[in-house]
Amino acid sequence: MQCECGGALIDGKSSYRVSKKNFSFIIDNIPAFKCTRCDKVLFSEETADKIQQLVNRIERDTREIVTGRPSANLYDY
Repeated sequence: MQCECGGALIDGKSSYRVSKKNFSFIIDNIPAFKCTRCDKVLFSEETADKIQQLVNRIERDTREIVTGRPSANLYDY
């Protein structure tokens, strides 16, 4: 994995935040790479896919809440 600016990447942890119309989602302590030149944070392809799956799932669940259909059954808790 390389940064666009050509800087060296170091291992570390980062957070991810997304805010949409019906929700805000924050994940802390995600394994990430940070560029030493431009300070850009990059996630591995596997991590980015998992984050996107979580965001898609939350978007789907919030659409169900807004439409009045339950997003979870009470027997799940």
